[in-house]
Amino acid sequence: MVEKDPQLSALEIGELDMFVESMEQSHIENIGNQAWLDWHIRLQKLNQQAVLEASSMQEELTKETLISCGKLPVLVYEAICIQVWRMKIYPQILKLEPAPANTFGIYMVLYHEAAAVGLLETVLFHEDGAQCIADVVVDLLNYAVEQLTSMVVLIENGYLKPVTAKQMECETAVEELDRQKRDLQFDISMRCISIVRYITEHMEAAGVGASISTNLYKTNDVPSLLAHLLKLEPWRKIDEKGDMQTFNFGRWNKPNAEEAIQLHRSAAQLWLCLRQLVLQPRLNHYYTLDECRRAAFCSLQSKITEVMLDQIPPLGDLKDFLCRLSVGDYSSFHNRTNGVKNPGCTLIEIVPQIKETYMKQIHKRTKSIAKAQLEHFHMDGSEESREMARRLLDSYTSDAALALDSGGAKCARCGDAASKKCSRCKTEWYCGRECQVQQWPKHKEICDQFAKLCV
Repeated sequence: MVEKDPQLSALEIGELDMFVESMEQSHIENIGNQAWLDWHIRLQKLNQQAVLEASSMQEELTKETLISCGKLPVLVYEAICIQVWRMKIYPQILKLEPAPANTFGIYMVLYHEAAAVGLLETVLFHEDGAQCIADVVVDLLNYAVEQLTSMVVLIENGYLKPVTAKQMECETAVEELDRQKRDLQFDISMRCISIVRYITEHMEAAGVGASISTNLYKTNDVPSLLAHLLKLEPWRKIDEKGDMQTFNFGRWNKPNAEEAIQLHRSAAQLWLCLRQLVLQPRLNHYYTLDECRRAAFCSLQSKITEVMLDQIPPLGDLKDFLCRLSVGDYSSFHNRTNGVKNPGCTLIEIVPQIKETYMKQIHKRTKSIAKAQLEHFHMDGSEESREMARRLLDSYTSDAALALDSGGAKCARCGDAASKKCSRCKTEWYCGRECQVQQWPKHKEICDQFAKLCV
């Protein structure tokens, strides 16, 4: 990650404690109202501040405050709350208004989930962060696995195929929103790779190893999912020009010569997570290495190269395991009782509850909730809607937000590194004047929307 100015801050003096102490779980029916909007802006600023502190090697006060106040579980509730909204309410809103004149409000809700997951990813890197979510760790694990599974579906549906500028120019407002939704979903899924790794790495220290092992190995078969993602390599794609691009911190960019030979961050997370799971002493009690799983794991052996081992030496243990698995008697990895394989019996299994609770709250109410929330998303040019747009735009285009964004910004027209932003709406980057002029016919609509809302 690009180093940031240590003097830069997304928060004013005193805001950190106030924002964290005011954190509460959202109710789906309140999404989009004024109180929820205030909370969305606070969450956005907390996420920006946490990333600034981590990337500039400052004291991580945001992380410490979240943990000391016991507010990390709220972020888990937020992510799952918006997930349920995205699955149940969002489709109803589009049915009620198939051709919305403005999609900014809806996108704001979708982005809320990404902000919550981004903050979780930053904080859960630390062991004390994982300890703080012990009560909701099964719910977070279930959520993260669902996002990784959704990413597999996205890829199989052609998400990584190049999209031309002409195709984007022909998009309707709903098609553009759907593309943005897929982009956010992909970004969230990539962040969930790190979250799953942190959960598996810290589960024993957090005292939840026994309680989530069944979910890791039996219910969700996380090792097989990780192996499949390593084969798919979702962090790389070929663009419309035929150039290789890699996904880093929310953006697709062409890697430089140094980055091209380095193991990608997401790949490293997947390999380390897989190593943690298959070398875990609990494996032989909870996991049956049948022929199908054995073949999937052994196919990864050739991917662990000497260059990779030079960068991450602990993967040598994993390669040794895969070698033994490919040539040896893998039946020894199982417990046996009277000659019968016994991958462990589960007397009590902790099941996720947060998502089910939210689903029950909106049961048979999705249409009425969508109708009520649609009023919040109408940007009608009133003073109230203009003020809301100004506040949101300020949080998205603050000095802190721009500093985080510029580290990986690319030109909206050509895809090269960009250092200039549209001075009117501040939502799109360009490498120079020529690309900005060429992109204007496509950008004009959204730029005009911001201008009408904020002026």
